[in-house]
Amino acid sequence: MYRTGLGFDIHKFSKKKKDLILGGIKIPSTFGLEAVSDGDVVLHAISDGLCGACGLGDIGDYFPPSSGKSKEIKSEKIAKFILKKIEKKYKVFNIDITIIAEKPVLSPYKKDILDSLKRLFSLSEINLKIKSKEGLNILGGRNAVACFAIVLVEKC
Repeated sequence: MYRTGLGFDIHKFSKKKKDLILGGIKIPSTFGLEAVSDGDVVLHAISDGLCGACGLGDIGDYFPPSSGKSKEIKSEKIAKFILKKIEKKYKVFNIDITIIAEKPVLSPYKKDILDSLKRLFSLSEINLKIKSKEGLNILGGRNAVACFAIVLVEKC
């Protein structure tokens, strides 16, 4: 039996000096994303998609923003935690991701992000799309990065 989950995350740019991390990759940038964790919207969206597909609520149930254990946590740790929770019950079958950002230009880092995600989720095929907001003031306008992820799992 297959199950799907939809994940979404968005973070605005930080006013503090912070690394921009997307899909586990540090992207050269003069700004990072404001978040309790490292702000990796890609891994947050995928992790929430996994939670949805497997009936586990969302990552906030396990890493509440108000909790000290969530402060500055690497999003890879969140993803690995969710993968550990599902490892005996579900196999990740497919992940489709859309990053929505006006800046920085992410296309030069697409392969690096994909390689990082393939390693982390032990998948040979993951699809990644990068879209701009076409100058529209949606999803935080020019001041945020958003990500959608659809995850397909197979029950073991």
